[in-house]
Amino acid sequence: MTNVEKKIPVNILTGFLGSGKTTLLKRLLAENQGQRKIAILMNEIGEISIDAKLIEGFSVEVFELNDGCICCTVNENFVQVLDEVSTKLSPDLLVIETTGVADPLSIIYSLINPNVVLDAVITTVDAKNFLKVKDDVGVWREQIEAADVVLLTKTDLASANDIEQVKNEIRACNTHCSMFESSTAALDLIFGVAYPRKSLDVETAELERRHAHLEHDRIETFRLKGQETFNLETLQNALADLPPALWRLKGLIRLDDQPQTFILNYAFGRYTIEDCISHAEGYDLVFIGKGILAQKEQLIMHLQQALIHS
Repeated sequence: MTNVEKKIPVNILTGFLGSGKTTLLKRLLAENQGQRKIAILMNEIGEISIDAKLIEGFSVEVFELNDGCICCTVNENFVQVLDEVSTKLSPDLLVIETTGVADPLSIIYSLINPNVVLDAVITTVDAKNFLKVKDDVGVWREQIEAADVVLLTKTDLASANDIEQVKNEIRACNTHCSMFESSTAALDLIFGVAYPRKSLDVETAELERRHAHLEHDRIETFRLKGQETFNLETLQNALADLPPALWRLKGLIRLDDQPQTFILNYAFGRYTIEDCISHAEGYDLVFIGKGILAQKEQLIMHLQQALIHS
């Protein structure tokens, strides 16, 4: 049997914004150590690719599809990437990391390449913030309903009562999935396991309705670029005072007293500033939240107060 004839297992890694998808992916790559040939297809809702920069340095083939949710617009690029991965690379495992606002069901129905087979849908659920946002958006339900595996993340930041409530919410909309906590879960129980999948039978009209979930949930995004550097202390103060409607802020920044580029990764009041292997001039940031375009000017002014103007 040739490499093309052998179907490539696909894991769809999904989960709401800031729930730890890329962190889980980094752990997979760190533990893999070349044992399996893994390819990554990353889809980001913003115009720039940030998550791919978080896995720079690992020996892995990464394919990027940006500025749009592949569950909303199944475009030719997605089909072409699947073809390229299956015919030229032929990995042992393909992981598709969706945007944080993706409905995985539409992606499942788009895996039309004959050389790939869906192995499992893996959904990360943020135990700390899930209960705060579940009533603001509906896509989390689709992400959990489609899951074969649900991984609870940030359990160290959540109370035992909150964790139990989150588990009850998950079971209320998916009784068949396996559930693990990220702090104790072995990755060989999550990736490439080929969990038995329940049958999916969704009408075309329902898929079309789901394509409009960004508008329905009022999930909005915008980009901010500039050449200046940030003062770290002033930036930290600004990040500590962002409005609740801004769920995610991520991108590349420079600090006034440092020569290198950093990755700013903000989600629901918590953030990291990490070294970036790539180099960038100035800053390039993506804002994601609920109805944030009405606050765009205020958000920009708030963050730009931390800039160092030459």
